[in-house]
Amino acid sequence: MRMEISSGCEHGIRNCQASYLHLTDDDNDYKVYAVVGLKERNENVWGEFLSLRRTLHTEKRDYAEWHRGRNEYAVWMICIQSQSVQSRFDAARVHLAEFLLEPYRRQAHVTLFVCGFPAEIKRFRDDYTVEESERCIRALKKAKPAPFEIKIGGINSFAAAPFLEVFDISGGIGRIRNLLSGTCSDIGNGEYMPHLTLGLYSGRFDTKVVAKKMSSFCHDSLITYFVDQISLTTYSARRIAGPLAVKHVIDLEQ
Repeated sequence: MRMEISSGCEHGIRNCQASYLHLTDDDNDYKVYAVVGLKERNENVWGEFLSLRRTLHTEKRDYAEWHRGRNEYAVWMICIQSQSVQSRFDAARVHLAEFLLEPYRRQAHVTLFVCGFPAEIKRFRDDYTVEESERCIRALKKAKPAPFEIKIGGINSFAAAPFLEVFDISGGIGRIRNLLSGTCSDIGNGEYMPHLTLGLYSGRFDTKVVAKKMSSFCHDSLITYFVDQISLTTYSARRIAGPLAVKHVIDLEQ
């Protein structure tokens, strides 16, 4: 396969600035947008996605080997409460519907810190004890982090899940994560990158086909979102993509 990186606006797509890749093999010539309507994107994640032949799919089953009989999983996050962001989230999900696992009942959110399975005492590395939870809450209340802005962009993708880009323009997410890291460990897999998950892939799809579909999702600009509270939430560990339940809210003070 040969790749050529270009920049510009595709004929017929109005008001879009884009960088894109020409992907050429013996049988096909693809022009795949890295991002449409925005110049910003996480180049490393996009490049990794394009380097894969197929997406990773999530099976509809009980992942007992992961939860080991535990019922809930806890995460600190930003629960999105914005009609403009919700509208982009909904539109992007409709646009990619042919690739997404259903049902998907998880509300729009940005993960801040992955905690683990709530527990009275720690039996496994990925347990999140009551003591750890209380330390996190005390640290946040003592620090009184200020509200901050983030920007919501276009579609990008991990191997197993497409997402909307999230840009920590004022460093607020980083500050929250530093506070939480002083009390417990983030057990998320891999390097942290803020994002707004659109769903999970339902099959092993050709990444070139998925990327080409993403390229036609055009929008005008970044959406500014004002973060004035963060939440400790849980979801069912036995149910794929189930809804979030808010357990504790921290209001960010001016």
